[in-house]
Amino acid sequence: MLKTKVLATVVATVATVVLGSFGAQAAWPDRPVTIIVPAGAGGGTDATGRPLAAQLKDIFGQNFNVVNQGQGGGVVGITNIVQAKPDGYTIGILYNYAHYKELGQGDFEVKSFTPIAQFNFDPAGFQVAADSPFKTISQALDAIKADPGKYNIACGGGCGGSWPLAIATLMYDWGVDLSKVNMIPGKGAAAAMQELAAGGVDVVPCSIPEAGPLIEAGKVKSLAVFGDKRLSAFPNIPTLQEETGKALSLGAWRGVVGPAGLPQDIADKLEAAVKTIYDSKQFQDAMISRGFGLQWRDSKDFEAFMVNETTNVKTVIKALGL
Repeated sequence: MLKTKVLATVVATVATVVLGSFGAQAAWPDRPVTIIVPAGAGGGTDATGRPLAAQLKDIFGQNFNVVNQGQGGGVVGITNIVQAKPDGYTIGILYNYAHYKELGQGDFEVKSFTPIAQFNFDPAGFQVAADSPFKTISQALDAIKADPGKYNIACGGGCGGSWPLAIATLMYDWGVDLSKVNMIPGKGAAAAMQELAAGGVDVVPCSIPEAGPLIEAGKVKSLAVFGDKRLSAFPNIPTLQEETGKALSLGAWRGVVGPAGLPQDIADKLEAAVKTIYDSKQFQDAMISRGFGLQWRDSKDFEAFMVNETTNVKTVIKALGL
């Protein structure tokens, strides 16, 4: 009888420990979470990720620690997101990434990630010098189509990035022979804008805020913003659709992802939390004050967006011959 009671006590104790372990596993997060930002500290992706991390901490009661990994143009950071254990303790901020595979720099695909939510979109702008003969973007596109090799388009950084691919996508849609276009890599948008003002290049695609100082100084002008509405800070710059009739939204975006295989319950918790943060005045004010655009896509729409962008980028890079 005593042996039976002892055995029953042992079984009960083991059951309690086992059930307790399952309970602890379900109580995500029970320790700090790492948010990999595949970019350097102080940049745009870092600046959007840190407000998210602060509010995620408030929601879940655990630290969400931002770790900057911008080496290799972001390849290192994205690789570490993809290769992380899918347990919810390593997630990341993802941006335009589809060009890495097409350029042989990484092997990232939509299936490499668990899309959680998109929270940002910054439309590209089409900048020319103040004394440029182009008065409208349609006029500029027609001229480039007629003689693609005549004009120099500064990529800012590498020509596979978000801004040059935005203008390349537009030119492709316009019927421009991309294989004959002069796309010139450089040392960033700021340097490209200075080169534009000096007359060294004809067009610079970048965000309007990046071009803002030279626009306000009267040295350059922007012919269109590649979004679905005008920017409140630059109300005189028309949208691409207003100017051309093309309903294209092209530019840079950011969203929250996890590695492939992230448990659905954790992904759902993160998505709900990011939506709460996105809707908060605190986050919206932080984004707007820094000049970042707001764009919400839930996990399903975000995944569909990533699939569509991957297809488009592949087509455009092939046409460019990169």
